[in-house]
Amino acid sequence: MLSTAERLLERMKALGVDYVFGNAGTDFPPIIEAFARAAGTGADLPSPIVVAHETAAVGMAHGFYLATGRAQCVMVHVNVGLANAAMGILNAAADNVAILICSGRTPITEHGRHGSRSRPIHWGQEMRDQGAMVREAVKWDYELRYPEQGGFVVERALAIAGSDPPGPVYLSLPREVLAETTSPPPVTTRQRPVKAGAPRAEAVGAAVEIIRRAASPVIIAQRPPAPGNWEALATLADRFAIPVVDFWATRSVIGTDHPMYVGGDPAAWLADADAVITVEAMVPWLANAGSVGSSPKVIAVGVDPLFQRVPARSFPVDVALAGDPALTLAALADGLRVHEQEGRDAILRRRQAVAQRRHIARSLAAERAAKGAGAPMSRAWLSRCLSEAKAETAAVFNELGCDPSVMRFERPDTYFSAPLSGGLGWALPAALGYQLADRDREVIACVGDGSYIFANPLACHLVAMANHLPVLTVVVNNGLWQAVRRATLAMYPDGNAARANVMPFTELTPGLDYAAIARAHGCFGERVADGAALPEVIDRALKIVRKERSPALIDAIIAPD
Repeated sequence: MLSTAERLLERMKALGVDYVFGNAGTDFPPIIEAFARAAGTGADLPSPIVVAHETAAVGMAHGFYLATGRAQCVMVHVNVGLANAAMGILNAAADNVAILICSGRTPITEHGRHGSRSRPIHWGQEMRDQGAMVREAVKWDYELRYPEQGGFVVERALAIAGSDPPGPVYLSLPREVLAETTSPPPVTTRQRPVKAGAPRAEAVGAAVEIIRRAASPVIIAQRPPAPGNWEALATLADRFAIPVVDFWATRSVIGTDHPMYVGGDPAAWLADADAVITVEAMVPWLANAGSVGSSPKVIAVGVDPLFQRVPARSFPVDVALAGDPALTLAALADGLRVHEQEGRDAILRRRQAVAQRRHIARSLAAERAAKGAGAPMSRAWLSRCLSEAKAETAAVFNELGCDPSVMRFERPDTYFSAPLSGGLGWALPAALGYQLADRDREVIACVGDGSYIFANPLACHLVAMANHLPVLTVVVNNGLWQAVRRATLAMYPDGNAARANVMPFTELTPGLDYAAIARAHGCFGERVADGAALPEVIDRALKIVRKERSPALIDAIIAPD
């Protein structure tokens, strides 16, 4: 006879959950007792990781999933912990990241059961519907009612989380139920994630017909067709000379050295496009960012090409190819090969035009970066220096920090950017979770100063030191909420805010010494304002990361841009 808490944790481990990222409360005693008991009995449970803030805990599980494709558990306490976790859950939902979110629930009973209410907060934390706090962001939610449900509920939760499109799920755990004992379940439900397959053949045929007739097709991708694998997209783009734009990409979609990679701005390519292939792109372009050509045909590739969880989305879709994106792109390439010879002249012309435009863009990017080497330095200069110093296989997590247009990302899974949900504080804990999953990789978090503050850096540095996670953090410090400032100037370019000496709600003053915060936790920390000195500072920080296997932080002062 084991407690429900023990049964839950055993089943999680059996289903591939290696870690429980937790921030405990008074609802946790059965969970804590289960872990302590396992230390004596040798029971195989996930490893508990103490994370001192819920946003950081969810971010770590997010990063772990990006590294492994396996959902981990985040366990927080009742409604207040779940409230802190909500922003991270929104990020996971927008990024199709599977996480098992568990929270305690204030004890249901006032007396008479092991685990009944015993502290004043157990009345203050009561809610009529705790799951409603996150229900819009999760794929499934449930409150555990009886001890014997524990095993199959966890199995079902993880199966739904991992099914396409993946996403977070939520399980509420009342304290009394966790404390009850139960015998082993007679059977398991054997539910596993359901994955997307190949798209319908007739839809592929319609898409092939559009592409083969197009003079100026373009691909716009926001996520790669398969984690860790660019082959399907790279092959299609190269063989048929179709330029690839990674507009607001949340992960690297193709190598920056690929001959058809043309950067992140779709405007110039859309002006002439007569066919657009979107790949896992919730927002393929912005209406106010440039004109789209004469109503190009749009082919949407993705597990859910209509993005059904988004209430209002009016981007045109002439052919929807619902299915595994890698299989879909391979099917398109197979269909186009039949017509390859008849289109060889058009393919050659596109290849030459893209090569010329790539050369010009790369030259301008290098020139722009070089101009920013002064004091304070520019974001582009910082990004170029970081790109030249990082390992080729380094995983860079960017949140309003670096400028990817001047950087090299020539291998899969080397660039990750914040989800379009925009919940700040994502990149640093995600980098820590990725490092936990792959301790041999070099991992860099490049974050704006506002994003660093939102990441709950004290919690992040604490968990990094406690678990020996040698992440390099680069704080791109301009003393501003730059995104807010840009949005205001875009709406009111001649307004009062644009003319003000200090734009309201945009300045982060007085500036903090972020390097000192890192040093207070035993990490390497150094501040740099002169662009000429930056390469040496990066070199010192990377030596700490690579040789001493210890976290490091660079506080880089840059000019507003």
